Parts: sequence; structure tokens; C-alpha cells
Amino acid sequence: MDGVGFLIAIATFVMAIIALNKTAKLDTTTAQLKLQLAVLKDELFKLRQGGMAPSSEPEAEPEPQVAAIVAAPPPEQPIITEAPANANAEQKRPPIAARPARDMEQALASRWFVWIGGIAIAVGGLLFVKYAYDNGLISPILQIILGLAIAAVLVLAGEFLRRRDPRPAQDNYVPAALSAAGIATAFGSIYAAYALYDLAGPTVAFIGLALVGLGAMALSRVQGPFIAALGLIGSYATPAMVSTDHPSAVGFFPYLAVILGASLFMLRGRNWWWLGYAAIAGGFLWAIGWFVGPYTPGDTLIAGLYAHALGVVSMFGLRGLGILAPDSGELLPQPNFTQPLAIGLVGLAALCVVLFALLHVSGHATLALVLFFAGVAVVVAVAWAKHGLAVLAPAAAVIGFTAMMAWDEVAFHEFAMDERGFWSSVLGGDAPRFLNWMLLAGAALTIAGLAGVKLRPPKWPWALLASVAAVLYLAGAWGRVDALLPASAWMAIAAVAAAVLLATAWTLREEEGDANHPAGILAAGAAVLLVFAADRPFDGVWLTLAIAVIAAAYAFASRMLRAQLMGPVTSGLATLVAVKLFVSRELWNDDRTLPLGQHWPLYGYGVPVILFLIASRWLKAAGHMRSAIALEGISLGLFMSLVSLELRVLIAGGIGADEPTLLEMAAHFMTWMAAAYGLMYRQHLYSSFVSLWGSRALLAASAAGVVLISLVALNPVVTEEPMPGNVVFNPLLLAYLAPVVLLGLIAAKLASIGWEKLRPAVGLLALALVFVYVTLETKRAFQGPLLVAWSESIAESYAYSAVWLVLALALFVAGIRLGRQVVRYAGLGVMTLVVLKVFLWDMSSLEGLYRIASFVGLGLCLVAIGWLYQRFVLKPGNPAT
Repeated sequence: MDGVGFLIAIATFVMAIIALNKTAKLDTTTAQLKLQLAVLKDELFKLRQGGMAPSSEPEAEPEPQVAAIVAAPPPEQPIITEAPANANAEQKRPPIAARPARDMEQALASRWFVWIGGIAIAVGGLLFVKYAYDNGLISPILQIILGLAIAAVLVLAGEFLRRRDPRPAQDNYVPAALSAAGIATAFGSIYAAYALYDLAGPTVAFIGLALVGLGAMALSRVQGPFIAALGLIGSYATPAMVSTDHPSAVGFFPYLAVILGASLFMLRGRNWWWLGYAAIAGGFLWAIGWFVGPYTPGDTLIAGLYAHALGVVSMFGLRGLGILAPDSGELLPQPNFTQPLAIGLVGLAALCVVLFALLHVSGHATLALVLFFAGVAVVVAVAWAKHGLAVLAPAAAVIGFTAMMAWDEVAFHEFAMDERGFWSSVLGGDAPRFLNWMLLAGAALTIAGLAGVKLRPPKWPWALLASVAAVLYLAGAWGRVDALLPASAWMAIAAVAAAVLLATAWTLREEEGDANHPAGILAAGAAVLLVFAADRPFDGVWLTLAIAVIAAAYAFASRMLRAQLMGPVTSGLATLVAVKLFVSRELWNDDRTLPLGQHWPLYGYGVPVILFLIASRWLKAAGHMRSAIALEGISLGLFMSLVSLELRVLIAGGIGADEPTLLEMAAHFMTWMAAAYGLMYRQHLYSSFVSLWGSRALLAASAAGVVLISLVALNPVVTEEPMPGNVVFNPLLLAYLAPVVLLGLIAAKLASIGWEKLRPAVGLLALALVFVYVTLETKRAFQGPLLVAWSESIAESYAYSAVWLVLALALFVAGIRLGRQVVRYAGLGVMTLVVLKVFLWDMSSLEGLYRIASFVGLGLCLVAIGWLYQRFVLKPGNPAT
């Protein structure tokens, strides 16, 4: 690209900046005008409501005054995100003098045409110089000198006109247009001397272009933001325009720092906030580009110092130490900050990212690590000094942890599983350094957090810093280089860290009110560390029991350490116990080395059940009702699991036995129904969330299991598996007859859980179970252990009619004795089935005496039912109910 092309590109970009800036100003002015109009409307409404008598004559010209006030846009002021502290004070602000509105003609004539003219002048000057050179009128040296002279004349002319014109810079575009043309001409002339004519070396050209850019920013203090934009673009474009075979970080990064400092200095007393963001963005992008391109290990120090300058200058460059004052804004309790503080926060973010990138490209060299954690310390120091920015401290700890875990040469992980179920790790050469830095950084950040808890309000962000640092850095170090230290050393470090956090939390037990979030956060971090410490010597069921003990200890401590998070932490630990018992593959096997062998659930599940029941009482005493309910629910689930596992061991022979049989599943469903009835009885005595929903869940699960598993999936007629036991004592008794008794008891208590409408469904299920039981028992008596669906003899077919008749008569008699119409209806339903069978099946399939007995027996039973109905149901004074 020659000098003219470069100039056109620069001009185009500057015009875009101008357009964006002016559009933003117009939007701001429009919003302020709308606010002024709303305020005026409110004031007029209040005046009319204040007792002013309505007049038949029109008021004396209020509209022109209102229009004059509305037409007056407020002066440009720094834009802040927070709302005014006092809306009434805003309304009492005196009206501002009106300024005439600009129409399209005025905008074109006084603004855009002026800028287009300035660009045309610059392009024309460069074209004239190039034409003179091409035609041999002047030498290259004279061409450059003439271009610089024209640039100087344009800048001086612009400054001369500015001093002669009393209007402010934002209203007078001619001086800025001439100066911008001169600056662009100077950029093009110097670049042409370097790139086209080889009259200047890289160093001279770099210095010249840099001086022009910085001079433009200095000139912008008096000639407006457009000159600042041009100077900033030219300054950041200089390194790209001037290339060298031996780039030097010593000259490059200080140059970027000078541009940043000059930009923020130009911004003081101005509201060109885009200039601050653009300066930070340009410096950040150039630093990242340096790491991608010519970076060498020798650049680490200067690049790291520049990153620190990027953050510190951005934070303090606009207001100095005044940025720490409360009026600059805050992130806590709500994000509410001024633009200078926003620019400072963006600079701190750029500081962290640049140091992160430096750490990566340097291979986590020692100097890079020192510079990186010095940057983390800068962020923590700002959080310490500035009220409302304390949340930056835990964020800095997380950034540091992320950067350390990205260390490549620490360990290499294989996906092959070892005997414990984890991936295999091969330590790298940087493993010792990684461990030392992780432990040192974790300890330093934890100490900083604990100091903040004692000295800096609000306390909870510093408690979060201490907990996050202690947990993340220790766990991260163990996760990558656990082989460097024995298990006892890891356990000791975690235990000491947990003790320090708990001791600090204990000192806060009387502070911060009932919530006491700082103490709760510290206690939560200590809980994680205690679980980590327990995981080192223990494994399997012993680790589960250790976590259960920790949960109980936290529940006990909740009565003395008043912190809102103590309850959730306890319930979280209990949930972890339940998850390990239900999910961990280490616990779902027949480990005969454990005490009691296969019966280890007696203490593996039993001890947590007892501990959690006691812990729930302690939590209730401390006021943690929701957590107490959660522990009761977990305890109930573990108890049911204990019973189910013991049944599996006793019936199937072990936890890892083959698929369950009808007998085992029947035992499970009976247990669930019994537990559901117990909870329903408890709910009847006093209401409880666990009793209500536990009974509902167990009742639904057991009923679904009976229907889908016992009656369908594992029905011996369906599976055609041999039926163990004899004619009377066999799985049919437990699967189909025993649940009927529990269903009767449950039906009487359904009102306690709000399911009284389900009594007919429960009765229908009980009738189905009785019917299936007598049918399968009859089949067992005729067919033996192996049951088939069809009848194998005439006697068996007749037997079904006989036993169904007896069942129908028994149900009818029972309904009469109990006074339950629904039971009598059940007997009549079974009797209807027998009638259908006799007339539709026995008539054609039975022969001889069996057919005669079938019909005679049916007739006698029907007559007997009629007699019983008239004798006991329809007798005088006894309504059929």
C-alpha cells in the first residue's frame, strides 16, 4: 500500500469513529430531552393539582416557555450507570439555556462537508507531491520535506482558526478538520519515506510516526475527540506500518505503555470514554499478538511489567487514588459504577489475560509465575482497598487456579484404568515446581481471605476467597501430582486447613446476625477439606461412614455455630453418603473381607440411618427445618435400602446374585407396603413432609411393583419357572395373599395422606391379588411346581369353578358381616365370572358328573346368596348400604 492508499484507509476508519461517536451523543441527547419533558409534565400536573383555579381564559403563553426549556439539551456530562440518588433534586435543577436545534442543512454544511473537505485537502496534497515526483519536478527528499511542510501548515492553520473562533471545539469543526488533514499528511509522508523511498530506517520512521500520533493526542485536548481518535489509530498502527527483522520487546512494550498513559491523560476531564476502552483494547491486542509472533523467553520481564502497567494505569490513570472513593461505584451489593471505574475493571481483566497468556507461552517459567501471581496480588489489593470490589478477590483466586491447572509439563494422564478405577498418571519434569507453587499460592490466598474476614467488610467475599483457595489449590495439586506426597501428608494438609477455617468461623459465631454467611462459607470449605482428608486413609464403606460422621458433627455444631449454611452443608454431606451407597460400584459387590461379610449393609447403611435421624433432631433444634426434613428423607431411603439389601442377601444369596425371583421381589414389595403404612400411621398422628411424601412414594412404588412385576413380569405362568416350596408354603403366599392384609390396613388410612379417593383402586387391587392367589394355588395343586397357562385335566377345570364359587360366597358373607357394600359387590363380581365360565366354558368342556356338579354347585350358591341377601341385608330396619 502506498502513502495515498494508507491515508485513505486511515481517513475511512476515522470517519467511522466520528460517526459512531456522534450517534452515541445524539442518542444521549435524545434520552436527556425525554427526561426533561417528563419532568416538566410532572411539574405542570402538580401545579394544576395544587389548587390553581381553572380559568375560562387561556393561560398566558406557557407553551413557548415549555418549548424553550424542552428544546434546550443539557450539557455533555460523564455518563454513569447508576440512577440519581434523589429524583426530587433532579426535578429542582434549574432549566438550562436553550440551544437552537440543528437541521440537516446545517449538519451537512458545518460538519460533514468540513470533514470531507479536510480529507480532500490531505489527499490532494499527497497526490500533488507524488505527481511532482513522478514527473521529475522534485526529488524524493524534497517530496517528503514538502509533505511534512504541508502537514505542519495545515495543523498550524487549524490551531490558528481555533484560537480566533470563540466557539467550543464540539461546535467548530473547521480547525479539527484542517488539523486532521495535516496529521494524516504527516503520517503518509513519514511512512512514504520509509516504505516507498527508503529514505528513513525503521527506527527513525517508528519514532517519527509515534511522535505524530502522540502529538495528535496532545492536540486533541484543545481540538476535540476526532483528533484523539486519529492519534490513537496512528499510534497503534505505527508498529504494523514499520517492520524490522529484529523486533525488540524493550522498545515495543514501553511504547504501548506510553500510548496507554497518554490516552488516559487526554481523557482526564473529558467524557470520551471510548478512548479509554480503545486504548486498553489496542494495548491488549498488541500484547497478545507479540506472544503469538516474535516472543522469546528474554521478553518475559518486560512483557509482564507492561501487563502490570496495563492494569494499574487503567485503574488509577483517570482519578488517581480517588477511584477508591465510594462515589466511583461498586460491584457489591449491586453493580453500580462510573465509567472511570468500568475502564479500570476492564484494565484489570486485560492484566489477568495478558499474564495468563505470558504464563502459557513461557511454559510456566519461574519469572512468569512470579509476574502472574504478582498480578493476582494486584487484583486482591484493589479488592482490599476499594469498597464494593471485594468480589474480585475470589475471582482472582479462580483465575490463578485455572492458569496453574493449564500447566502442560506437570503430568500426563492415560485413559487406561488402573485397579482403583482412576486414570493412570505419569509425572512430568515440572511436577515438583507445580506442587510448590500450588501449595504456596493456596496458602497465601487463604491467609489473605482470613485476614479480610477479620478486617475488611463485607466479610463474606473474603470468606469465599479463603474457602475457594484452600479447596481448589489443594485438590488441584493432589489431582495432578498426588504421587509426590504420601496419603498421610495430603490428609494432614487438608486437616490443618480445615481446622484453620473452622477456627475462624468459630470466632464469627456471634457476628453477622442469624444468617452469618461468612461463618457458613468457611464451614462449607472446611467440610470439603474434611471429606478430602477422610478420602486419603479410607475407602469404600469406611469412607462413606466417615462422611456420615462428619455430617452428624456439623448437625451437632449447628446448635452452637449460628450460620444459615450449616443446615445445607449437613444435608449436602448426607446426600453424598446416599449417592455413594447407591451408585458407587465399590459397594455393589460381595466383599466377604468386610466385617459380617455379605451382611455389611447392617452397619454400612444402618449407621448412617441412625446418625442422620439424630442429626435431623439437632438441625430442628437449631432451626434448620428444611435440612432436617432432608435428612429424615435420606434416612428413610437408606433404611428401605438396608432392608432390601438384607432380603436380597437372605433370599438370593448375595448382593451381586443373579436376577431377582418372584419370592425376593414379593418380599421387597411387602416391605415397601409395610413402611408406607407405618408412615401413614405417623402422618395420622402428626403431619410431616417426610411422612406424607414418603408414604405416597412407597405406596405408589409398591403398587406399581405388584401390578407390573408380581402379576405380570414374574408371574409363574408367564415365566414358566419351577415354583419352589410345597402346595401351601410357596412364593404365591407372599406375592399375592400377604399383600391383601396390608392393602386393607392402607385403605383405612388413605385419608391421612389425602388419597381417600383411591380406596376403590386399592380394593380392586386386593381383589385381583386374592383371585390370582386362589387360581394359582389351585393350579399348583394339580400341576405341581411347573405351572402352565392352560388346564391339563377336566378335574382342574372344574376346580377353578369350585374355588371361585367359594371365593365369591366368602366375599359376600364377609361383606355382610363387615357391613361393607363394596365387599359384597366384589363377591357378586366373582360370582358373575363363575356364571360366565359355567355357561360358556363348562357346558362344552366338562362331561358327566363334573358338568352336573358344576351346574348344581352354581345353582346352590346362587340360591344361598339370594337367601343371605334377603335374610341379612334386606331384613326390616337394615337398609342395604
